[in-house]
Amino acid sequence: MTHGTKKVHLYCFAIVLLVFVNVIRSGVLVDRSFLPRFLLLSCLLLIALMSGFRKKSMLRHNFFEYAFILFYLWNLLSCLWAISPSEAIMQSQLVFLCLTLFLIVSALSDENEVFENIFIRTHIFALLVSFTLAFYKMSTLVFFDPYKIISISANNNLYAGFLIISLPLVITGYSINSGFWKYLSALVVTLTIFFIIIIQSRAAYLGLFVGLVFTFSLMLWKYPGAFSKKNIIVGVVSLFLLFSGIFIFYSSLDNVRKSYFLSKIPVWQYFSSYQTASVEEMLKMRNAGKAGNTQMAAFDFAEAYYENANLRAIFWKKSACLIKSNPIAGVGAGNWRLNIPSCKEPANPLHTIKNYTYSQPHNEWINIISELGIVGFLLAVFVFFVPVFLVLYRILFRVPKPDIAAAFYGAFIIGFYLFAVFDFPLKRIEHNVLLFSVLAFLFHKVPLNDLKFRFAKGTPRMHSTSENIERACRGVGLFFTNACRRGCGKGALALLLLFTIFVASARISGEYFTIKMFRNEGKNDDLVIHYCQKAENVFYRITPNTLPLAWFEGAAWYHKGDANSALKCFQRALKSTPYEVRVLNDYAASLYSLKKSDEAKAVLLQTIGIDPFFDDARFNLGAIYYLTGNRDSALMCIKQCRDSQKKSDFLKELEMPPGYPQ
Repeated sequence: MTHGTKKVHLYCFAIVLLVFVNVIRSGVLVDRSFLPRFLLLSCLLLIALMSGFRKKSMLRHNFFEYAFILFYLWNLLSCLWAISPSEAIMQSQLVFLCLTLFLIVSALSDENEVFENIFIRTHIFALLVSFTLAFYKMSTLVFFDPYKIISISANNNLYAGFLIISLPLVITGYSINSGFWKYLSALVVTLTIFFIIIIQSRAAYLGLFVGLVFTFSLMLWKYPGAFSKKNIIVGVVSLFLLFSGIFIFYSSLDNVRKSYFLSKIPVWQYFSSYQTASVEEMLKMRNAGKAGNTQMAAFDFAEAYYENANLRAIFWKKSACLIKSNPIAGVGAGNWRLNIPSCKEPANPLHTIKNYTYSQPHNEWINIISELGIVGFLLAVFVFFVPVFLVLYRILFRVPKPDIAAAFYGAFIIGFYLFAVFDFPLKRIEHNVLLFSVLAFLFHKVPLNDLKFRFAKGTPRMHSTSENIERACRGVGLFFTNACRRGCGKGALALLLLFTIFVASARISGEYFTIKMFRNEGKNDDLVIHYCQKAENVFYRITPNTLPLAWFEGAAWYHKGDANSALKCFQRALKSTPYEVRVLNDYAASLYSLKKSDEAKAVLLQTIGIDPFFDDARFNLGAIYYLTGNRDSALMCIKQCRDSQKKSDFLKELEMPPGYPQ
């Protein structure tokens, strides 16, 4: 293969990876972006693996890669104790895709010095596409709403995280290029920071701040030559353009949105405001603000933002319950959302009042230790944190100096990890594509195999300890080393990629029929039953909103008057989501329809115990008490419900004297 042909192949790989994989979405699926990108990435990696790496081993046999392999295997093993093995398998294959992507990008970087710049230039183009989409979306809004800027990612917060991990690539593009590409990189850096600011994500503000602080600190300490006259002029011009853009943007806002924009700047108030307020009080404040705003478009006011912060804290505290109950092995990969309703404290009044279920704790590190336990978290530390901090140590204290791009990569990876404390970027394809590519470039510039971990002269003890750690990691990875030497490594990767494609296809089929089921819900019970049965398969039983397909099918059977069929569906649904109160409530209704009143009451009491704010269960329990002649218990049950028209009507009926005409 000629040099020119190789270059074309590298550009094709980068374009598909950074443009098509990161942009593709489909309206025929429930989650429009995740599964299409998951499938396309799997196919791309399989093609790259089979066409470009036929002879050489892709493993470089360092502790990072061994820890990564073990982290994947632990995710996969967790399906043995997870409530939903299908969700554990899906999460495991996402980890596997990240591992394979890292290996392929690393191999391409080792074999072709130009690949990094090809990757960066392609990503600059991808960012320009995303900015075009974002500006177009902004132009269609009557009132600016940061939550409506949906460009590459599904929401504004995730888009901000995507931009944070993009920054080191674009800054590196400025440092290694000249002429047109150099100044285009500077412009894209400016636009990237501009969008991070106007998207108004406090988590992104923190990540950006930490990334910039680390970058400038490393440059001042080790790369003072970077502050040349030319670079300072470019920096000043970029800052002028950035502040001008922010000023124009701010001036275009109405007073309500100006206040909202300013309220996001003091990031230290993220959890301090409304810290002691109940959710009901926050809702009243938000509704009062909306009522007094005549310019109101659909918009998330500051009160709702603090409400979101408070609810995130609730789920972090609930996660502590999961960690305490499953400290070693966790609840299983991808199973946080299925287990979290079992944690009663602290209470979450909005769990069902808004008819949605939280699928993520909005903190990747809490998510990892909840799902994979201490074992998985320790492996994650060796995958995500130890290598990066060792590289940063080398940049600071080892001579000769590594490439300055390593400082950019390391600094913004730390900023991205901080952002992940408040969101779930590792659950999205576009973030993983960039993160593990950046890690591959970082370890290419500062190879982990060469790290001897010498912290300073005269510290042989530290050196000895680090050698033992490295020796242990190599011992753990011996099996994989021998397998690769026998030529089994690439074959195993190819088979696992084929399996990943199969899993993705099964889940895409499930989501496709789930969409059809949603469109017929409440309209045609027969079609709901038909599409539920078509959607459900061994790899797809739970919808992205954490409700099992069998529940929707059971509800349709119940509406048709077939309580027996409904009961079987609800029993099947409870195997996948044993703590889902909506499923339990309808299961109790089916039991009552089949003259099993005592069993129905027991299930409803269990439901109220899981979620004391789920009033539907209280109303049903009150109705059963009333219909079985226990009027006082019914009255006590209904009085505990929150105020509503339904509660008022029910109480009026209960308070009528016996025998009164109704």
